[in-house]
Amino acid sequence: MGSMQSESKVVYSEDIFYSNVKFSLKGKGVARLISRDMHNGTIINLKDSTVSNIDFKKKKYSLKTFGEILENKKDAENKDSSNSENVNEELNEFNVSKEPEFINGFECYKLTIERNGTNIIWFSKTLREPDFVKIIKYKISDFQNGWANMTMDLTKYGIDKDSVIVKMSSESKSGTFDFELISFQNYSAKDKELEVPNGFKKVRKI
Repeated sequence: MGSMQSESKVVYSEDIFYSNVKFSLKGKGVARLISRDMHNGTIINLKDSTVSNIDFKKKKYSLKTFGEILENKKDAENKDSSNSENVNEELNEFNVSKEPEFINGFECYKLTIERNGTNIIWFSKTLREPDFVKIIKYKISDFQNGWANMTMDLTKYGIDKDSVIVKMSSESKSGTFDFELISFQNYSAKDKELEVPNGFKKVRKI
């Protein structure tokens, strides 16, 4: 086993998605072979239909068009039937707190799900994603893996689909996962921050 840490910054403009993710996985014993220390970024530009993948540590980046990515993308619709869920069973194993609590200044309610381990999600009823963010998320859904974007469908638990997840803790036999929202704010991004840094070398693949 070992430990995993991740720190991410995500910026949405009306036509650009930008993520900057630092990820560290430190294994112990045999697991040391899978240790990783990465600092990667993604820029999805709807204006010119391109995706840039950035390796900040190596100062390199790759650039592909939407057409190139979709042409090489595997058919993700052939899902294993084992992925089907017993929704009725799941809905009998959750509860939502009646009283709010504050996490990082956000007023949150706690959703606890007991199924294949314990999953606890703190969500805000007052935070809402702007409409332009929801629109760009839909437009880029085929071109980003969602690592830096912690969202999920909470409507089956009777929670507003636009609620923002502030904190999440998941514990199972395979390990633990924790997510925490530090800040959620309007961001006036300078154009240069939403571009590949100057001096980075263009390569075929990151």
